[in-house]
Amino acid sequence: MLAVHASPERLDKLYPIPTHAPSLQAPRRLPGVTPQSTTALQKTLRDNHIKWHIFFNEKHFHNHASHHLLALYHLGANGPNIEEAYETHTSYQRRAYESPGPISDDNFHEHLGNEDYYNAYLKFFIDKILEKGAEATIEEYIFSPKANVEPPKPGKPPLQMANRFLAGLLHPLIHTGYGCEFGLPGQLAEGLAETAVHSPLAPALTPPTLMQYVGAAATDVANATVSRVTSLIPFLVLDQVRRVIRTAETPSPPKTVHALSLVARLLRDDRYSYKTVALPPPVNSEEDTSLERVLHLRGAELAEVVKEWTVDGTNVAEVEAKIEELFWTNAVIFGVGGWGGREKSGTGKFNGDFFFLHLVTSVLFLPSIVAYLSPTSTSILLRTYLLNTLALYVARGRPALPIVEFFDKVTPAPAPPSDSLPPTKPADGTLTSDNRTPSPWFAILQSTLEHPDDHLCKLQRSLAHFDSLYGSTPAGHLKKLGVELDGVERIDGSLFVRIAGLALGRVGWMREGQERDEWDFGGFFHD
Repeated sequence: MLAVHASPERLDKLYPIPTHAPSLQAPRRLPGVTPQSTTALQKTLRDNHIKWHIFFNEKHFHNHASHHLLALYHLGANGPNIEEAYETHTSYQRRAYESPGPISDDNFHEHLGNEDYYNAYLKFFIDKILEKGAEATIEEYIFSPKANVEPPKPGKPPLQMANRFLAGLLHPLIHTGYGCEFGLPGQLAEGLAETAVHSPLAPALTPPTLMQYVGAAATDVANATVSRVTSLIPFLVLDQVRRVIRTAETPSPPKTVHALSLVARLLRDDRYSYKTVALPPPVNSEEDTSLERVLHLRGAELAEVVKEWTVDGTNVAEVEAKIEELFWTNAVIFGVGGWGGREKSGTGKFNGDFFFLHLVTSVLFLPSIVAYLSPTSTSILLRTYLLNTLALYVARGRPALPIVEFFDKVTPAPAPPSDSLPPTKPADGTLTSDNRTPSPWFAILQSTLEHPDDHLCKLQRSLAHFDSLYGSTPAGHLKKLGVELDGVERIDGSLFVRIAGLALGRVGWMREGQERDEWDFGGFFHD
């Protein structure tokens, strides 16, 4: 037990009853939350916080336990469901341990990237959040000039904290995002400490062209003519957040290139093919991963591509529109790209790429994180996030996106295996009695709650939320926005439920009797 931050009083502050998300663009909680499920959630989150390190092995594989628990809680899981899910993680976790020494503002830079200092960074960020509030802490230690472009000491390199925030397949962002969405200071502190002990990716992920306004981060809230004001959040009491939106002063979002159009450009440009970039990386190359190789070889070009995708962080409507673009973009890459790659996936099934999956689960948190950020930091986060998305798309093989075929052949009404449906005949007068799953989402989410794969519930939570926001979107909407992607005129709001059905089919309708299967790791390195 780490008594330094394990007292009951301290844990009450770090893991209170979860609040609702701070943005209307963030997920709304599904029915099912009870005092019992809330107690189970708090108990397991606190146990996880006290006992386990953020990496469960020396390869820096991430502790996902809290992500799993919070996703299930959001979807309406009961207490035993949450507790049993936690038990699936405890057998392989690595015990937390004391760091060699404490972290202070003076030595903050000295131990970045060193997992042995995770506990010290965790205590540091807990103290800062409880003292300064979440918003001020994120700004100062993730997005400020001193956190990114200013040397901490003469002759020392910049800290690159925004870069670290996107490292590790976006896990620091995801972990922090849960803290922001659910109003949990302990979760948020873990995410920031996780950021600190990650090594940065290639500098091309956060290039000067996208960080050029970082110097204004500390002052732009006061000096810019902003269209929203977000209150400081001293203890993540998100229900006290109030936004002031001057509707008359908020201009319409400017017509700029859509994120999906940038994906289309990469598809048409042979410089980004897996053959040209030589993916996967050759044995004994200097890059550890395909993503590192892409950032080294094509990072500058990708930064130029993203320069066209501007974000005015002072404009609420524009920020929300840009986040919506990212929702659609990441879903298309995972879903349509995965379906298009099924025939060469090795299984003949939907290629549920494990890496693309994290694009869908991470993008969900952008509205909640942005609620804590200044306009400058909002712009930096969204633009560097898009750069990461495009780089990962190339790194996984830049799969084709056969949109027309996808909408022709993938069902918009996925259902469990027919032999798993109740044998009892519906009573006379039952509406649509020949259709035992009139809402595919209820069947999908019920099966998801009992599936042991901790990534499935996170994926389906994202897709269900996107469906709730954009399910009524008619075909042709994205075409009218100027998206250049072939077949884009066919995309409609049924995209998300179609993908949800493919995903559950990939890993198995276990509740309904199918065997468990796995996500895909082979990429799309084929023609």
